[in-house]
Amino acid sequence: MHIIVLGAGIVGVTTAYFLHEQGYTVTVVDRQPEVAAETSVGNAGHVCPSYATPWAAPGMKGKALKWSVQSWLGMEAALRFTPRLDRHQWRWLGQFLSQCNAERYAVNKARMGRLARYSHTQLKTIRERLDIQYEQTTGGNLQLFRTQEGLDNAGLAARVLAEAGVAYALLDAEACVAFDPALRGARAQLVGGMLLPQDETGNCPLFARALADWLQTQGVRFVLGTAVQQIEFAGGAVTGLRTTQGLLQADAYVVACASASVPLLKPLGMMLPVYPVKGYAITVPVRDAAAAPRSGVMDEYYKVAITRMGNHIRAAGTAEIGSWDTKVSAHDCATAVKSLQLLYPDGADMTQVTYWAGLRPMTPDGAPLIGATAYRNLYLNAGHGSNGWTTACGSSRLIADLIAGVGTEIVSEDLSPQRVI
Repeated sequence: MHIIVLGAGIVGVTTAYFLHEQGYTVTVVDRQPEVAAETSVGNAGHVCPSYATPWAAPGMKGKALKWSVQSWLGMEAALRFTPRLDRHQWRWLGQFLSQCNAERYAVNKARMGRLARYSHTQLKTIRERLDIQYEQTTGGNLQLFRTQEGLDNAGLAARVLAEAGVAYALLDAEACVAFDPALRGARAQLVGGMLLPQDETGNCPLFARALADWLQTQGVRFVLGTAVQQIEFAGGAVTGLRTTQGLLQADAYVVACASASVPLLKPLGMMLPVYPVKGYAITVPVRDAAAAPRSGVMDEYYKVAITRMGNHIRAAGTAEIGSWDTKVSAHDCATAVKSLQLLYPDGADMTQVTYWAGLRPMTPDGAPLIGATAYRNLYLNAGHGSNGWTTACGSSRLIADLIAGVGTEIVSEDLSPQRVI
C-alpha cells in the first residue's frame, strides 16, 4: 500500500517514519526545497510534555483584551490581534472563546498532556534507535516568574501536575540560579520558578532532517520543491494530487501541512477549525558559554521561550492572530530580544540577530486533529499549534496505527477530526 504524506515539517517527517515502520510505501511531498523549512525551522526548541497546555483557559478573554490594547498602543504584548474581514477568523475566535472556561480547560489539558507524554516516549525511542543528535538537552526546563502572582499561579498548576503524576519542583530565586548559574545577573528580577525535570530541548529542524535522511536510505521518497495545487476526489475518496510537477497518486493520503491544510482541504467541503497564529523568534550566536542558558527557560512574564541550541540561542515569543504572511521586523521581535537581554545579558551576541516568523496551526481547543476524515482514504495529522515539536512523534505514531487498523497505545478517539468537522 502506497501512502502520500503532504508536508515535510516535523509532523510530516515523523508521520512518514511511523508509516514506514508499519510496512507502507511512503512518499512525502512539500512545496519547500528542504525538509522542515517552514513552521518547524523556527521552533522554540522546547519539548515540554509537562507544559502542554491549551491557550484557551479561564481568564484568557481578559488577558487577550489587555494584550490587544497594549499592542494597538504600541506597547509590548504577548498577543496581538489584527481583525480581518474573514469569516474563518471570526468563526475560529468564537470557537476559541467558547473553550475559555474551567470545564473545557480541564478536558483539553488532560488530552494534550496525555498526547505530549506519549509523544516524548516515542521521541526518545527514535533517537535511541537511530542515534540522532540534534543539539538536545535532557536536564529539564525551567519556568521563571517575575511576580508573586505568577509564582502563586504556578502553585495552582503544580497541583494539576501532581494529580497527573508529572514531576516538578517549585524553586525560589536562589534555587533558580543554582539550576542555571547563567541567571545570576538576573537574580534581582526573579521571584521564583518551577523546574520540570522531565522536559527537554532540541533543534527541531535538525532532528527532522536527520530522520528524513535516514528514511531516504530506507526507500522513503521525498518530493520537495513541489506544491500541491489541488486534491482531486471522486466517489468519496481522493483520487490524486494535482501538483506543480504533475499528478501524484497513491492508495491513501495524510495531510500534515500545518496551516496550509486549511485552504487545501476547503474545496473538499472540509472547514478545518485551524487558524494560523503567527509566532516570532530570534536566533543569536552564543557570546559567552558560561553566561548562556544551559537548556530551556520559559519567561512567564513576557511569554518568551529561550533555548540553548549548540552554539546558538533561540528566543521565541509574541503571537499574532490575524496574519497569513511571514513578514518579520526587528520591532516584531522586540519582546523576545528584551527577555533574552534581561535574563542572559552577557550570553548572546546581539550584534548578530536573525529574525524569523512562522504560522502556528492552532485549533480552538489546543489539541491537534488526528485521524480519518469523511473521505475513506484521506487522513489528518494537523493543527498542533505551538506544540508541534512536543507532540509530533506521538501524533504520528497514532495516525500510523489508526491507518494500519491496530489498537493505539493511548486513548485517541478524542483527538479525532470528527470532534470538530
